[in-house]
Amino acid sequence: MKYILKPFSRLYDYITSVRNQGYDKGRSRIVSFSLPIICVGNLSVGGTGKTPFVEFLIQNLSDKYKVGILSRGYGRKTKGPIYADEIATARTIGDEPMQYHSKYQNIEVVVAEQRVLGVPFFADSDIIVLDDAFQHRAIHRDLNIMLSDFSAPFFKDEVLPLGRLRERREGASRADVIIYTKVKHQLSQKEIELYTQSTHQYAPNAQVFFTSIKYGELYPLNENSKNGLEAKEVFVMTSIAKPEPMLEYIEGNLQRKVVKHFKFRDHYSFTEKTIQRIEKEIGEQKTIIISEKDAVKLRPLLRNTSLQFIVIPILPEVLNNQKDQLLALIESALSKAE
Repeated sequence: MKYILKPFSRLYDYITSVRNQGYDKGRSRIVSFSLPIICVGNLSVGGTGKTPFVEFLIQNLSDKYKVGILSRGYGRKTKGPIYADEIATARTIGDEPMQYHSKYQNIEVVVAEQRVLGVPFFADSDIIVLDDAFQHRAIHRDLNIMLSDFSAPFFKDEVLPLGRLRERREGASRADVIIYTKVKHQLSQKEIELYTQSTHQYAPNAQVFFTSIKYGELYPLNENSKNGLEAKEVFVMTSIAKPEPMLEYIEGNLQRKVVKHFKFRDHYSFTEKTIQRIEKEIGEQKTIIISEKDAVKLRPLLRNTSLQFIVIPILPEVLNNQKDQLLALIESALSKAE
């Protein structure tokens, strides 16, 4: 299979390299704005913990800045730039932007396929976080943060379809900060040095950090779901890239028996028929644990179901006592850009 995929990987690499050279050599225009801009993204497709990290930024920067989030709005059923308002839904702005919009009342959220066209929609933000935009180079950013899954680091990966990289490893050189996410164990000094040295082969100037997953307290998606909080036998339903750590936490740390996992593709659009089909299969009043990203899509669909949906929040935890160092680095970049 490797030999079959290798030519396609080379073709994909050629296409993305030509595109990047256009920006590197000034043939493609990069637009600058007066607002400081932080980019959060990755080299690989899906599953690096990007959404929780954007929430980490919102929670830790909102005391000093009015934060705006600019996203493509992947999976939405609309086109063009849209400012998230009181009638926004996951269908109109996408699941991840809707998660930010519904969870944090003091931020502005805008979606636009061409993100350059979305920036003018911000009316009251001090800074903008570009969500999942490492490859979207048409906007100048004051800080480039790249995430990479610790268990599948970019420096061991290959370009699509041979691997999961959206562009060659050297693309990491654009990052100011590279964060290895989803670390599951206590890091040894040898591991830290290995990852740092391997990173610097491709991004010699990047600051390297490590994060693990931290889960918050379960909460009911609606009033009717409260009784499900104490259930010991549960079902799990996900439409996220890599749900395995979530299942491990539910069974290991929460000590709940997962009877069945309903696994849908990333950004899947749920309907009432989806819920009805599942309820018919597992029976009434059963408890289903879901992610916050899926919660924003499911909330409007619960009028005719007895299923009890319980939400599990996810946030990154910066390891090695480096949270303050990471935030100081981010704030330094923002202050220089003002």
